[in-house]
Parts: sequence; structure tokens; C-alpha cells
Amino acid sequence: MVQERSLWSPRNVAEELPRKVTGSLAVLPPAVLLQAARAAKRDLRLSMRELDSGQVVVLVFRRGEPTMVFSPGDGRSVGEMLVAAGLLDQAQLARLLEERRGSATSLERLLTERTALTHGEIQRFLDYQARLRLLDCLAWQQGFFELAEYTGGGETTYRLQLPSLDALQNRAKTRAERLPRLLGRLPCPPAHVVVRRKRSAEPPAMGLARDVFDALSQPLLLPQLIARLLVDDDLVLEVVLDLVSAKVLVIYPRLELASGPVSRAASGDLWASQMVSEILLRFRGRDGGGLVRSLWVVVVSARGEEATRLVAKIGGEQEELVFHNSELPVALLARSVAVGPNARLHLLALQPDVLSPAALAGVLGRCDAVILVRTSSNPDEEQKLTRLRQIAEGAGFGWRPLIVGWDQGASFRPWQEYPEAVLAVPSLGETDPQWLAKRLLEALLAAAVGRNQ
Repeated sequence: MVQERSLWSPRNVAEELPRKVTGSLAVLPPAVLLQAARAAKRDLRLSMRELDSGQVVVLVFRRGEPTMVFSPGDGRSVGEMLVAAGLLDQAQLARLLEERRGSATSLERLLTERTALTHGEIQRFLDYQARLRLLDCLAWQQGFFELAEYTGGGETTYRLQLPSLDALQNRAKTRAERLPRLLGRLPCPPAHVVVRRKRSAEPPAMGLARDVFDALSQPLLLPQLIARLLVDDDLVLEVVLDLVSAKVLVIYPRLELASGPVSRAASGDLWASQMVSEILLRFRGRDGGGLVRSLWVVVVSARGEEATRLVAKIGGEQEELVFHNSELPVALLARSVAVGPNARLHLLALQPDVLSPAALAGVLGRCDAVILVRTSSNPDEEQKLTRLRQIAEGAGFGWRPLIVGWDQGASFRPWQEYPEAVLAVPSLGETDPQWLAKRLLEALLAAAVGRNQ
């Protein structure tokens, strides 16, 4: 344990550093520990845990130089950032991680050998990830640390290229002061905020504002935008919010409950929960994270009452939904259905005829899947469903929902243009609601698998 003293310096700490040191960040702040690890010029591992949030940051040093900075379970791995930036897809990342688990090969080497990424591109992501995590921990004032000798594995084969510690510390202080205020101006957490250009908006002249505008060739979630720019999150947020105020950009949540995040305990079986996770993994590229995994599904039909009947039959708890940027009563019925111990289906029955094309596109463009209910062989009905599908697929929000056809009754005939999956149900009648929900999950998974092929 490092004892508190009236006078200390990084050099003093480095000179007295034993094989393992633990202590309080209130006594030895992160900046002093980093300087001490560098001054010791040894192979070390520094682990720090912030008191209030419980966040953990780990640094690996080789001969005093940082070679890796990671934060277990924070959802900001290099692989996830590469996927968010569009440089890798989820299937490629899964294969790389599986290969890495079976060998001592470094991630950098795997990325260089197994993908088209250049060493320079990989280095940029490694440096940015390390920088962002250092900006987190350099602002910590309370917590605990452990600094110990380290015999590293393959992760220490590269060298980070970072600014000076003084520059990082100044930037961390500024970011810690600005970021809470900027986050408070967002409609929901950044991971769920969509950013898009306002139609006919003039691009900014130069600087980061122009870079942000150029990166939004299609709408992006905020983490995707930051991963493409590799600029500190507070700087990107400030520019985005300024451009929203100037009516150059638009931000909105994809979809949110009026009552906030789902917190109720779910019921149902494990099979259904696993199905939801698999759909999210194949469709969104991740399983959604968090304690409760949710799929947002819009149900539409040529006749509004058919969509309502289907949602009512599946059951669940009635929900009040809020669609930002819309004052219209878009939902005939909204239900939240527990389909597993930690999984829910949010079902919305819409009445397309009462919505403008823009409002309808705004709803369909924010959901995970659209269910097209067909009840007859009437050509007019199929023409209307085809139009609804076109709106869903071309809503202009940069998000293409899964399209599932729900053949109900005696209409089991070829579709003019087949959806990504088709589910045939002779009649709702006495059909078990749980059976309907499971069949719907199977159809959604089939659509998600087909989307990736």
C-alpha cells in the first residue's frame, strides 16, 4: 500500500515502486500514476476503478510506454468501433474474435492479416480508443488502483501514439466539465440518438462542422458518427447540437417509451429470449446489451382493424408511445409483450390512412421490423401492402427494417414481391398468443438471417 505523504512526485513513486502497489486515487491521482509508470521504465499493469460509477480502466506498459488501454465491458472495443465506422461487419468481427481466443495472436496482427485494413487505419483506432479511455480516467478524483509487474501476452506488440500527458490531462478536465451539459441537451442516451442532415441544408464551410456534415451521407447513430470521425465525443456533440440549432442537422431517438426504459421483470421462456438475442445479433450486429433486450415491431395492413386484431391477440401490456417530431395519433394499439426472462416485443398497430407519407415514413423508418398482414387475394390489398413496404424500405432515415409477410386466412398464394420472410397462419381464432409470438420470432430470425446472406 502506498502511504499518504505531504510531498511526493512521480519520480519518488517510481523509485520506491515495489512489485505490486495498491492505494487510493484520492492520494495518488491517475496522472501521477501514469507518470510514475513511465518513469519506472518497466513492464507494468495499472488498474484503476472509479468510486461512484464503478468504471474500470486498465493500462499495460512495456518499458514504461503504454501499449494498451482497455475498459472491460464498456462496449467500446476496437472491434466494435470498427463495426460502427463501417470498416468491418459483425460476421468478420465474430470470426476474428473466435480465432484470437484460440491463439496468442494480437488483435492488431489479426486485423492486418485477415482484413483489408491498413496498419495506419488500425493504429488510428487503437490510439483513439486509448485516448478516450484516458480522458475518462484522468478526470477521476476518487477510487482505487493497483500497479503491478506484468508479463504481457500478444496485446503488447504495438506502441500507442498519444499526446503528452499534460495535454491529455488538460483535455480531460475540459471534457469532464462540458460533457454532462451537452448530454443533457440530447433527447435520450447517445447510443439511441439518430443524426441526419436536414433536407436542402447548406453544408458548413470548414472545420469539424464540415467533417460532421460530410460524414452524414446517411443518418447515423451518435456512436457511429464519432467512430467515423475519431474526434473526442464532447467536441462532436457540441458541433452536432450547434448545427441542430442552426437547422442544418436533425436529431431524434429511434423510438422510446414515454415512461422511460423498460424496468419491469419479464416472464416467458429462455428459448424466446435466445431468439431475440440472435435476431438482434444478426440484424443490428449486437444483441442490444442491457438487462432487457427489445425488438420494436410495427404491424400494418391494408385494413387497419386487421393489424389491431393481430396485436390484441398476441396480448401483452398496453404502452403509450411517443414519436418525436410528430403530433399525430399514429398508433391504434401499442403492446409490450414479455417473450422471455429478459426479452420483450414492442408491437404497434398503425393506421396508415390517417398519416401523411412523411409521418408514416418517420415511424416505419425507426422500427426493427414491419409486419405486412395480408388477409385475401384482392389485388388492391396487395398493392397497398407493396406501397407500405416501399415506404418502410426507403424511409430515408438510414435504417432499413426487416420485412415479414403475415399471410392470414385463405390468401396463401405467391406475393408479387416476396418479403424477407413469410409466416402463414390459417386463422387467429383460438390460436394461443404465446404460439403466435414464437412464430413471429421465428419469422423475424429468418428475415435477419436472409438479410446477412
